[in-house]
Amino acid sequence: MFIKVEPAGFFMYTVQMAFDPASPDAEDAEIREYLAQHELEPRYQWAAEFDGRNCEWMQFGGCYLGNHLQGIGQIQRKAVEVELLTEGINSYLDENAEGAAELSGQARDNLVAALVAEFQRDENFAPDEQGQLTASLDRQELAEATNRLLAA
Repeated sequence: MFIKVEPAGFFMYTVQMAFDPASPDAEDAEIREYLAQHELEPRYQWAAEFDGRNCEWMQFGGCYLGNHLQGIGQIQRKAVEVELLTEGINSYLDENAEGAAELSGQARDNLVAALVAEFQRDENFAPDEQGQLTASLDRQELAEATNRLLAA
């Protein structure tokens, strides 16, 4: 999902959300569910291309969404955290974890999911120089957690 915030006059702004139904992002379903649970209806909806993808667009008034933007932002952040951790953990397992080398398919997915859940803590994330969120994993702690989970 892509979010675009634009000024719409003095102290006003609009929020546009783009969803690609052919290739949904990890957070799309949860954000749509959040909107439905809070009975948040877009002012406008349309279909248009974005970045070469056919997207469904929703436009909301910024004041209408209000504090809901924080909730939606948290959903997006958690999805990005999972993606960063999954990438880092898979890289670690490919390069370092002896017992994990033999794992494939669902067993490896389960191990990665358990490690992601264990390491998805605020202290493992920080912005880089460009303001992009990055994940930092203590390799010793990751090794210990991997060995513990493999032994279980």
